[in-house]
Amino acid sequence: MATLSVNRIITTCFHDESKSRNIDENNENIILVCFDPNNELSDDTEYLKIQLNELNSSIIFQSEFESCITFIQSIKNEKVFVIISDSFSSQILPYINNLNQVDSIFIFSYKKSQYEHLLVEYSKIIGIYDKFDLLYSSIEEQINFIDKKFDKWTFFDQDGYLTKGLTKQSSNFLWLQLFHDVILHLPHDDKSKKQMIDACRFYYRENLKELLLIDEFERKYQSNEAIRWYLKSSFLRKMINRALRMEHIDLLYKLRYFLGDLIENLAREHQEIVQSGTTYFILYRKMILSKNEFNKLKHNKHKLISIKKFFTASRSPLVALPLTTQSEKRNNLIAVIFQIECNLQEIGDHFSFANITQFNQCLHQEEILCDLNATFHLENIQEEKQIAIIKMTAVNDARAIIQKYIDDTHRQIEDLSISIIFGKLICDMSQWNQSRLYFQHLLNDSHEEDLALIEHHIGQAHYWKGEWNEARKYYQCALNRMTQVEPASIKYSAFVLSDIGEILYRQGKYEEAEEFHQQALAIRKKYYSSEHVNIASSLENIGLIQKQRQKYHEALIFLQRALTIREKYDDCFHVAIATNLCNIGSILTEQGKYDEAFDYHQRAMSIYKKNYPLDHVYIATTLNHMGAILSQQERYDEAVDTVQQAWSLQKKFYPFGHIDIVISLNNLGDIKFAQEKYDEALDLYQQHLSIQMKYYSFDHMNIVHTLYRIGFAFGKEKKNYDQALEFHQQALSILKTYYPTYYGHISCSFLCIGHDLCEQKKYCEALDSYREALAMQEEYYISDNNDIAGSLNSIGNVLYQLKEYDQAFNSYEKALAIQQKYYESDNINIAHTLNLMGIIRYVEAKYNEAIDFYHRAEAICKKYSSCFQGFLAHILCNIGDALFKQENYDEAFEYYQQAVCIRENYYPSAYMNIVHSLNDMGDIRKSQEKYNEAIKFYERSLEIYQKYSSSHHLDIANKLMDIGSIRFKQRNYDQAIDCYQHSVALLNEYHPNDHSKISDGLEWIAYILNEAGENDDSVKYLESCLKVREASLSPEGLTIATTLSYFAIAQENRHEYELSLAYELKCFLMHEKNLPPDHQDIGRSLCNIGATYEHLNQPKLTLNYYKQALGVYEICLSASDEDRLKLESDIQRLLEGSYD
Repeated sequence: MATLSVNRIITTCFHDESKSRNIDENNENIILVCFDPNNELSDDTEYLKIQLNELNSSIIFQSEFESCITFIQSIKNEKVFVIISDSFSSQILPYINNLNQVDSIFIFSYKKSQYEHLLVEYSKIIGIYDKFDLLYSSIEEQINFIDKKFDKWTFFDQDGYLTKGLTKQSSNFLWLQLFHDVILHLPHDDKSKKQMIDACRFYYRENLKELLLIDEFERKYQSNEAIRWYLKSSFLRKMINRALRMEHIDLLYKLRYFLGDLIENLAREHQEIVQSGTTYFILYRKMILSKNEFNKLKHNKHKLISIKKFFTASRSPLVALPLTTQSEKRNNLIAVIFQIECNLQEIGDHFSFANITQFNQCLHQEEILCDLNATFHLENIQEEKQIAIIKMTAVNDARAIIQKYIDDTHRQIEDLSISIIFGKLICDMSQWNQSRLYFQHLLNDSHEEDLALIEHHIGQAHYWKGEWNEARKYYQCALNRMTQVEPASIKYSAFVLSDIGEILYRQGKYEEAEEFHQQALAIRKKYYSSEHVNIASSLENIGLIQKQRQKYHEALIFLQRALTIREKYDDCFHVAIATNLCNIGSILTEQGKYDEAFDYHQRAMSIYKKNYPLDHVYIATTLNHMGAILSQQERYDEAVDTVQQAWSLQKKFYPFGHIDIVISLNNLGDIKFAQEKYDEALDLYQQHLSIQMKYYSFDHMNIVHTLYRIGFAFGKEKKNYDQALEFHQQALSILKTYYPTYYGHISCSFLCIGHDLCEQKKYCEALDSYREALAMQEEYYISDNNDIAGSLNSIGNVLYQLKEYDQAFNSYEKALAIQQKYYESDNINIAHTLNLMGIIRYVEAKYNEAIDFYHRAEAICKKYSSCFQGFLAHILCNIGDALFKQENYDEAFEYYQQAVCIRENYYPSAYMNIVHSLNDMGDIRKSQEKYNEAIKFYERSLEIYQKYSSSHHLDIANKLMDIGSIRFKQRNYDQAIDCYQHSVALLNEYHPNDHSKISDGLEWIAYILNEAGENDDSVKYLESCLKVREASLSPEGLTIATTLSYFAIAQENRHEYELSLAYELKCFLMHEKNLPPDHQDIGRSLCNIGATYEHLNQPKLTLNYYKQALGVYEICLSASDEDRLKLESDIQRLLEGSYD
């Protein structure tokens, strides 16, 4: 039954993503998209495709409008050229002209003149063509233009790198430099040549021209001719340049045979330049850059720069040329000349230059081909009117940087080869698919690499993708090799054991995970000193398991020890320190130490930003942590922005539905819940659970936490506390079955169940649940713990509901004593407990003491500036309530006013809280008899109800009655009646079973009509009121007696004294049956009966009832009471009149 309730709430939260072409398979810089629903470009689509394939191998034909737009928007890296027929130009141009993905638009039309106005309206249209040859030539020219400007730069800030650890430095610069060296270590044999030929043929499978060149290459290619073939062959250049730009390691690995030859050929030609005696020259390279690219260069001035390609430059100065015709409309382009100084003696042999004039007869000036790893220092940028001069100097700094990166890696893991270090770098850059493919190639092709290490790294790539079962398989294979083949691998096996522990941890198998981490720690203690960073890793992992047990004190001990080791071993900006800081921050968040936790996460963020690009997954994770803290501090707008920023980053790396996205869904759900947007929170939690069920078994600890959240959301949104209780009981069942020793978590389930029972007003059962939680916590924790204080407060809340105020106060006092030991004196949790203590004193009518507690809580809140403003507003309202009870109306009003200002400024979407404050202010003015002001506040709250939450019909009805009562006091009877009638109509429509409210409204209408002299209408409403009350209340109900009394008054006003007497007698009998004989209401009934008999001119009966009434009044009222004095006067009057 428990499992079914989980499955029941899992809905189809995710739609299948539209099936589209796999862009990762594209190996071009450009994608051609043909939108031609009616085949106007060519009747033979296949022929057209063949022709365009000679220009660009990536071509997509689209015939549906929406599908075309969606496809273009899905493009991440390539430029899109759109070819459209004239018939559909007006339909699609408004949608695609401003898309960032679209670079150029070409229109084919036999009625060219009719569409030339589009050239003015849409900036990305290159031209309109009435012949296919002209279209073809224009596309070809534009492709060449784009290819010339499509260089991709990598930068490196070399300042201080010698003092920084680089082991996690995910710079593209490092990738490029390492890749160059790795190519020379990869196998170079017939197998690698065949892989390359096969890859080229597959890539150009629809381009006959390039396929012929590939056949020629296969027949004639010699390794010493690599430069000639690179310059001659477009298929090789295009594949290599695109693969380098995209860091497409799978394709680059398949091209390794040729790349290795090309690098070695360049080195050989470089030596010839050196041997010729040339020591210095200047190179020039002209380019067209976008403003964004140019600004990026300006931003990175004085840094190191490399270009992701084998690029050419000239030794002859170039004259800046105007932009080509095709770019005249592109006002965001800038012409530049790179001026590169090269001192061969300073460069050494780090990278190579080759004079390529000899390889290409078409060249009329000396051209130089630069090696892939060529590195330059960006000296200066000189901007002139027509062109910009970018001055750079060739340097060999990259060699020292790469060596330091390798050395830093070896400090942690000795003897890793450069090939494996490169694969680790790819993984650290969050390119997990690329890393897996690279290591898979090594596993299949390498005969020299350590296969166990390769398997381990394949497992790590699977782990980061969320494919834990696959990761475990590879880890196990690696571990088997290490433990069975060579004892020397035992040291490294600690890494594999630790990674298996991480998988088990993610799967919620914490006891098994700890066993693996303890094994890893034991091995590391054998091989490393106690201050080694690998020891710190094991300590941190064990600390995280203690965190899952909610043993936060013990967890912090492990994590702080790990941090101390790391700060001694690594530089202060090492990312392992950042991760350690984040983990400590997470524990402090659980302990409610939000400011301290936020500081830890900020320190971590500054480290991540120094080491990773700003879109790295670790930055996303840290943003999520910070968003959760902001939510706890009631800074909801900041929290939403922060979490959504994290989610946007995660989407770049993870597919929707990946397990690591759930933290964003969870945080957004928590924020919506705190903002009382329970429907949105419930939807997010359900999405969260749907993802978890794909990755976790149903008994996972994280599913337990999601069940908690869903339960609370069901309770708040659906008011279905039976359903909420079911979810929380299910969580308890999982914990008792699969985590029987995790008393911290089990006690949380009892607290959740207690909350549900409280909402159901089952206070005694709730109290038992809370006390069971407290008993567990006191047994589980080694000292007073914040969770214990939380349970004591929950117990106090139930005792408050049971009106056991002394016991409730004592429970709060115990909680406060723990918190004052546990927290700093200004911690917000202390303020919460002080507020609860104030509430107890308030209900005990000890208003001065209550105000004192409230003021102490207020002082703590105000120390937090922009945090906890919602709670501060709540406290200010409580102070206002106490002052209101003391009839300090003006002072109370000021506090209510402060509260409403905070709520309107900080939480405008939390309209219910704003409404409460406005109502409080209206109540003050009503008590001061400032009725017009009171009505203004009530009407403002009514407007908010009707604007934002028309479903709050009961609240709207109540507020209409409040306004009606004031209108009555102002003797505005018509307006008063309108308010009550509107209120009753709402109740009848939306709350027909709320008989009490409906009858109250009807009775008020009757009473007002009676005061207005509309006696007949008054009787009609009283009849309706009596009908409702007699049908819904027991005969003993005194409310019916009140209605009978009003009936008697109404009939008396109509001079229907017999009917009035009948109602008064009924009223008396009900009072006599249900009240003590000396109750004032019995005296009043007797007096009313007597008065009615007086109207009927029956003085004896009148005097008899008056005397009976006086007998009651003499017992219950003082001799000076006005009602008693009047009755005595009436009796005397009767005695002095008709009777002796």
